[in-house]
Amino acid sequence: MSRQQRLTPLPLVGMILLCLLVCLYLVARKRSEKPEPPSVSRHSVETSPAEALKYWTADKMRNAKPVPLPNVKALKRGKRHPQRPAVEPDHS
Repeated sequence: MSRQQRLTPLPLVGMILLCLLVCLYLVARKRSEKPEPPSVSRHSVETSPAEALKYWTADKMRNAKPVPLPNVKALKRGKRHPQRPAVEPDHS
């Protein structure tokens, strides 16, 4: 009977180690999946401002559709410094 009691904790230790390895794998995988930063495209504009003003009439502005912007998650800020209280002027 003493032999069964000594072997019982081994599967438990093995399960705990297996769970720890799986957790470490999942954390490492999550950290390695970084989204690509949005690309910035640059192009020159050859249209004069006068032509652009002539093109964008009030009717075209009313019917214009907004361009879909990229969804950027807010960055987590580091250490937050406490704001200093506003100093009231001395009226003496």
